[in-house]
Amino acid sequence: MSLSSRFLPAVVLALGLAVAPRISSAQGAQIGLIGGATFSNLRGLEDIDDVDLDSRTGLIGGGYLLLPLSGALQLQLEGLFVNKGAEPRTGTDNEFKLSYLEVPVLLRLNLGGSSALNPHLYAGPYFGLRINCTIGDDTDCDDVPGTSTKSVDVGGVAGGGLAIDVGGLVLTGGARYAFGVSTLAELSGDGIQESVKHGGWAIYAGLGLRLGRR
Repeated sequence: MSLSSRFLPAVVLALGLAVAPRISSAQGAQIGLIGGATFSNLRGLEDIDDVDLDSRTGLIGGGYLLLPLSGALQLQLEGLFVNKGAEPRTGTDNEFKLSYLEVPVLLRLNLGGSSALNPHLYAGPYFGLRINCTIGDDTDCDDVPGTSTKSVDVGGVAGGGLAIDVGGLVLTGGARYAFGVSTLAELSGDGIQESVKHGGWAIYAGLGLRLGRR
């Protein structure tokens, strides 16, 4: 993976910050940081008998830029570090550990109007670049027989949260589900080859700073 591709989320946020001053007087523009936990799994392994995986707990964190569109609609751009993968249900140590840099592009609907308490819903695509993939005792995924991984993950995100306005700062928290539509890896077993995709929940909290008036 090229060095430039690893900094894609930072580039997206930098571009957003460059245009933000032009619309900072509009309602709802803000920047901020979020962090939390992920509970991910791999979808598509049902037909391989000797692979029995459970969800893996990991981390999610990064920055966001919220830009007003029209009325209660906003555009939410994020640059995130996200843990994905799965772990076995048995006592073995063959945990499937993946880490990605992701850029979700989300359409957000605010439900609270001008209230200091603002529930919201959002959905949109994400674009991810893999930065690490190991199995078990930190063995590279592609060095494990029967395993072939992809460097790009594309999918969708849907979720909701609550933002609390405390002056110029915004406390936020929420939950989301992310589902991959591209193949993360191809795994072989029992004479069967399966294409697996990401699926997982995340919970998070964050702190934002308004760029303009409410």
